[in-house]
Amino acid sequence: MTEQQTPRAEPIKMGGRGAGVSEGSKDPQWDDVVQRLRSGGWRWLTTLRQGRPHTRPVFAAWSDGVLFIASKSSTQKSRNLDADGRCSVAADVDGFHLVVEGEAARVLDEPTLGRASTAFQEVYGWPTTIADDELDAEYGAPTSGGPPYRVYQVTPATVHAFPSNADFIPTRWGF
Repeated sequence: MTEQQTPRAEPIKMGGRGAGVSEGSKDPQWDDVVQRLRSGGWRWLTTLRQGRPHTRPVFAAWSDGVLFIASKSSTQKSRNLDADGRCSVAADVDGFHLVVEGEAARVLDEPTLGRASTAFQEVYGWPTTIADDELDAEYGAPTSGGPPYRVYQVTPATVHAFPSNADFIPTRWGF
């Protein structure tokens, strides 16, 4: 998927007392979601570990319809993604609770690693370089184990947007 392609939008029906949206709420636009996915900040990656959820903070940079995630090869999240790519990435950005559900695959080719490196620079101001089949950097998050990092590309199956302090109709986009 590319930035120019728009997935199908579907309102999420919210039932029950107090669960309605206010009158005048509008449909969120896909461009608004992409703008927020391309912003910086922490994302929460949930992987599967023997059928149980495993959630950790990560850098996740949106570029050309996918999320790139950097992860040290020795981490549990990398082992989980290598064994089963099904995952979700969640964020709270500018009034939107966002959840991207999809499939992650390790990036090994130089052109895609270059796209990921560019995305991390654009989104986080984090300079990285390609080192074999990973990204290297002068620094990393204190809890990351330090560079170099594997890169995983999360291809979305669905993206959900729920209002946190914005006023819009909860929406699901399918790919």
